[in-house]
Amino acid sequence: MSDTVLENVVVREYLRALRLECISLPAAQARELREQIAAHLDEALPPAATDDEVRAELARLGTPRSLAAAATGQAPRPLAARLRVRLARVRWWTWVSVAVVIAAVGAALTYALLALNAAPLIQTLQTGWYYPQDQGRSVMTQAGGATQYTIPDRFGQEQGILVSIVNDSDWTQTVLGVGPRWSPFTSLPVQVAVGSGKWADFGSSVGPVSWSSPGSIPPHSVRMLRVMWNSDACMGSGESGVIQDVVLTVRVGVFTRTEDIPLLAAFALSGTRASSECH
Repeated sequence: MSDTVLENVVVREYLRALRLECISLPAAQARELREQIAAHLDEALPPAATDDEVRAELARLGTPRSLAAAATGQAPRPLAARLRVRLARVRWWTWVSVAVVIAAVGAALTYALLALNAAPLIQTLQTGWYYPQDQGRSVMTQAGGATQYTIPDRFGQEQGILVSIVNDSDWTQTVLGVGPRWSPFTSLPVQVAVGSGKWADFGSSVGPVSWSSPGSIPPHSVRMLRVMWNSDACMGSGESGVIQDVVLTVRVGVFTRTEDIPLLAAFALSGTRASSECH
């Protein structure tokens, strides 16, 4: 082929593309194909061929990809066939790694679903006021099937309740504290603790109880829950404040959630002279 045709930009680009398409061919076969195409262009094109003439001749030859495919004796394979070939080239340890990742993701999702759907804590039968002076002044009233225990407010002093709690799930549930924005009878932080020991493990506070906060309740177990606050709510005589549930922040596995535990009986503080004078 003449230098003039060889140096034509369109020809040079075509031959470069052909070289890249022939990269999968044996070296001798790729070289022979390029020499054949170069010889053909040398014969078919005059030395001063225009770009349009060059493009027309190249179009008759076909694209570099089609020439390389013809040289291999194969037409371009369908996408599915090419994909099967690529997958067959993947090394065994890559498949093992993929399987391990899939298994880990599946286990993590299963763990999360089980933990997030664990049965919430519920109250059992036992409940009452924590301090003896409040227990002795408690008045029980019933109306419409609802029960309420009422005591006088001891303004500026600590008061609290005991609630027997059962964890009926397959997970240990750890009580971290009360739920957000839950502070009955007080503007100060509410303290919550879980009891343990011979009596507390049966949901009772009759005997010695060791209190811990945070406190854990094992699966399918009963524990005493102590909720305490400093009573500083302003209430006039005849007024009262009532709680009918306990809101807790609970950790199940690695997840933290808010649990609202309805009480079987309501607890109420009635206003006194001290609480009415704080207005």
